[in-house]
Formats: sequence, structure tokens, C-alpha cells
Amino acid sequence: MNQVNLMTTALNPQPNNLRAILWMVLAVLCFSGMSLFIKQASNAGIHPFQYVFARIFFGLVAILPFTLIAGPSVFRTQRHGRHFIRSVVGVSAMTLLFFGFSRLNMTETVALSFTVPFFVTLGAVLFMGERIRGRRIAATVAGFIGVLIVAEPWKQDLVWGQALPLMAAVLMAAAFLLVKDLTRTETTVRIVTFQGLWMSGFMVIPALMVWQMPSLQVWLILIGAGFIATVGQWAMVLAAKNAEASLVMPFDYLRLPFVALLELTVLGVMPEMASLAGGAVIAAAAIYMARREARIRPRALAAESKMFPKT
Repeated sequence: MNQVNLMTTALNPQPNNLRAILWMVLAVLCFSGMSLFIKQASNAGIHPFQYVFARIFFGLVAILPFTLIAGPSVFRTQRHGRHFIRSVVGVSAMTLLFFGFSRLNMTETVALSFTVPFFVTLGAVLFMGERIRGRRIAATVAGFIGVLIVAEPWKQDLVWGQALPLMAAVLMAAAFLLVKDLTRTETTVRIVTFQGLWMSGFMVIPALMVWQMPSLQVWLILIGAGFIATVGQWAMVLAAKNAEASLVMPFDYLRLPFVALLELTVLGVMPEMASLAGGAVIAAAAIYMARREARIRPRALAAESKMFPKT
């Protein structure tokens, strides 16, 4: 690293929070579209093992051009073990979540998986040493309350189908924190390449055990799920690279209104009033955080310029 880069790093230690928020919103849009594709594959009678593998394999195909451009250096890392662990956790979370989609409607599955930001924030504080402001904690809690409004746990007992996305949420939180740790030393291309290779290898045998030949329409759905999810994964890695995990993960709450809209317009499933009310609370919490960061960032830069004036 040259002297200019060293000086830039020293004078600009704060992550670009607004850029991270935009990357996370893009990731949420992509994952919402993936949820729709997966639900359509499930409705077509495809086994979850099969569309988990298809989502991972076609995602790997989508990033192949970037891997080839990066060349052999993409495989040079001192952290093979961490890539392996991240992939084990990630494929386990994905499998549990996709089984949830096969047993519940999209909105309920996504709502139950929304405990992810809660676990990420807790894990970021306990294991990564991140410090979070009181208002960010309040916004995270508000979003989680919105999830409870949607799930209505007081009206029904927790069944096995509902337990699946809850278990997936714990693993997704761990996967995000592992990605956050990897971004300190690894490039985005390297992270998603290793993820695609390991996870494809994990799922090929389970998929072959239940394989049935999809129709052309289902093939297109599976390919679309893989490509759009890879864009989302890439955006999530960039979000983690640019800001603290406890900031960007609450924006995952926006997935609920996006999924509810897709479920209504594409599948013709009308969301319940509880879903709409909870979605409003969730969106309000995320929007509040975005507006607050937009105000905080200029003040932080102004204070920084006073401490380190340009010469």
C-alpha cells in the first residue's frame, strides 16, 4: 500500500453507511425475487433438495465470468477453513429456509426468518466487538415487533413448518457474520466463488437422490433463482464490506412488503391485515434508520475534516 492509500485509510476510518444501505436494499430486492421463484418451483412439485442445488449451481454459473476475469489469484487465500465453515452454515440455512417455503406461504416464511437481524445484531456485539447506538437498537427492536405482528405467535402453536425458518434464521445470522469477517481480507469475487463451489459440492448428491426432470418453465424458474440470488449475495457482501453488520441487516426487514407484493400480484395470494400492519412497522423502522444515517454521515465527515484539515 502506498503513502497516499495509507493516509486515506488513516483519515477515513468510517465505513460508507449510505452506500452499504443501498447495497443491502438491492440484496433484499433480489432475495425477494428469489423467494418467488422458489415458491413457484415448490408449487410445481420440485423437491427442496433439487431447487437448493439448482439455486446454488446456476448462481455459480452467473459468477463464472467474474471468476475467470480475476484469474488464478481468486483461489489464493489463507482462509480456506473459514470459507468452508461459511459454506456449511450457508447451505444449511438455505436448505432449512427452502423447506419452509415448501410448507408455508411466502409471507409467513419470510416473516419468521426475520429474526436474522436480531441474531446478527446480538452476534455482532458479543463476538465482533461492534458498538451500536441506542436509536439503532430501538429501530431493530421495532422491526422485530413488526415481525411478531405478522407471525401472530399468540394465535397458534409453533408447528414444524414454522420452526424451519426460525432455525434457518440463526444460521443465516451466523453466515452473515462469517461473511463480514471474510470481507476484512477477501475480495467479493473470492467469497462468492468459494461459496458456490463448496455449496454445489455439498448438494449434488442429495439433489440426485430426489431428481425429477423439470419442465422448460420450471428450468427457467430455477435458472432465474440462481442468477438473481447471486446478484443479491454479491450485494450483501458489498453491504457487509462497507458498514457494520448491526446497521445493514435491519434493512432485510424490507423483504416482507416486497414479498407480500409479489405474492399478491404474481400468485394471487392476498396478504392478511396482520401482514400489512407488521410490514408497515418494519418498513418504518428501516426508513428511519436510513434517514438518520443520511443526517449523521455529513456531520461525521464535517467533524473529521476539522480534526484532519487538508493541507
